[in-house]
Amino acid sequence: MADPSVAVVVGANRGIGLGVVTEFLHRGWSVIATARRPDTATKLKSLAAANPGRLEIVGLDLTNTGQVDGFATALAARKLDAVLINGGTAGPDHMSASQATEAEIGSLMFTNAVAPIRLARGLAGLLREKTGVLAFTSSIMGSVALNTDGYHELYRASKAALNSLSRGLWTEVKGTGITLLNLHPGWVRTDMGGPSAPVSVEESARGLVGVIERERGKRHHAFLSFQGDELAW
Repeated sequence: MADPSVAVVVGANRGIGLGVVTEFLHRGWSVIATARRPDTATKLKSLAAANPGRLEIVGLDLTNTGQVDGFATALAARKLDAVLINGGTAGPDHMSASQATEAEIGSLMFTNAVAPIRLARGLAGLLREKTGVLAFTSSIMGSVALNTDGYHELYRASKAALNSLSRGLWTEVKGTGITLLNLHPGWVRTDMGGPSAPVSVEESARGLVGVIERERGKRHHAFLSFQGDELAW
């Protein structure tokens, strides 16, 4: 029997990340899941107990450059089939460029755009050639072409920056045979999305994992919704 495919899910302690871990496990994958504080990741621990030997929980704080830069080194002996970098922050409540401080902008951009790219650059070489998938949880709000209302402008800017930086990363990794994806998870009922969001965590996670599985071997860079639809950059 072939060994199960191995996925890394970054930012897996709750919400979409936790849902994606659950879905990968349901589909027979093994998962390396990260949390800022693994000791308090009770839901991940419960999943690990229910799936012995298939879920490993690792500490990783995207705001800690030492941890970000050392993460790939710690996994250097592993071969990965998929990576989803899901960590992020909503940013300041006011969401206004006119009110933002330098510290607020720096924190938002580093967490949502710079750190994910920095981490992805280290992990890209661990993915299987021809079938490996490197993915980011982006947002349709990061689309410049589809921005018709300007709402949440700072969050939009951070996701647009992630999309732009990932395009630059693609120029570095496209010769390796992997697939690079920027994924819109939908407006999801999480702490960030709020209780009125129309998409459940389970629905989003099923879609995201389904898209990752479908795109294996495509060896392109695409901006896709959790339903598999192509989005305008």
